[in-house]
Amino acid sequence: MEPKVLSIQSWVCHGYVGNKCAVFALQHLGIEVDPINSVHLSNNTAYPTWKGESLTPNKLSDLYQGLEDNHLTSNYTHVLTGYNNSVETLHTVLKIVKKLKSENPNLIYVCDPVLGDNNELYVPEDLVEVYKNEVIPNADYIFPNQTEVEFLTGIKIKNDQDALKAIDQFHKMGVKNVVITSLFFDTNPNDIIVIGSTINNDNNNNNNNNNNNNNNNNNNNNNNNNNKYNQFKIKVGPKFNDYYTGTGDLLSSLLLGWSIREPTDLSLVCEKAISILYNIINETHISKKSIPSNKEKEYYELRLVQSRKFIENSEIRFKSEKL
Repeated sequence: MEPKVLSIQSWVCHGYVGNKCAVFALQHLGIEVDPINSVHLSNNTAYPTWKGESLTPNKLSDLYQGLEDNHLTSNYTHVLTGYNNSVETLHTVLKIVKKLKSENPNLIYVCDPVLGDNNELYVPEDLVEVYKNEVIPNADYIFPNQTEVEFLTGIKIKNDQDALKAIDQFHKMGVKNVVITSLFFDTNPNDIIVIGSTINNDNNNNNNNNNNNNNNNNNNNNNNNNNKYNQFKIKVGPKFNDYYTGTGDLLSSLLLGWSIREPTDLSLVCEKAISILYNIINETHISKKSIPSNKEKEYYELRLVQSRKFIENSEIRFKSEKL
């Protein structure tokens, strides 16, 4: 079946975040994508002001119902979800995901649990529990950043081992593929660390069967985990100190796109996606056209159109190392 993605996340008229990134990236990778915009704003919130509205749960359901009434939902192979700012809307998104999975058991659900960054939430706190207890157990891939992982697992991440403990929690929830998209360690001040993990196929069924027996598995040692999982990390650097809006949304769509091309090699998927993103950020960095913002850091809109060549002709800049 030809891949086709339903992407449910935010949209801006100006700039690149949410679906504005995802649609561009996926189409440039040759993948059809239908966007539903959970939020529609004039511009992202790094600007001094913005206008727009959030999609209500009823309107979200209506949009999906329109697709379903015209028999347009049966060809979806993947669902990508990102920013949502209310529990009610997130529950509606989850209903759509469950319905599509019930109709197509092979459908892949890719969840970017957009909650916050830099140790702060920028969505209502009650979304954390909904993601943790309801949404993430239905996901095939999740792509959280460090802040999101810490809120979702309660583990403060200071090194690789902390990150792997948090990843193990996600695997025990039933998620096969986990990528922590940005980690900042004192031991690597000039780099961003990405850590990924996928359950070995031989252990996938055992993992799912044991989801309700987590308390009996606390004594698993690292050697057992190495047999169950393929785990790796990528050092990305030198890092850029300014803030580039939409990078997480763009990375999620690139990871999804490359997972379609390379469904059995998560480390290669990450090498490709991260290298593309880094090249796009570098192109943006060189331009030095910052957003007129009253925030402490310099904010930049991604120069996505000007950097499209990197999406279409990707070369690997950063190689993974096995953990």
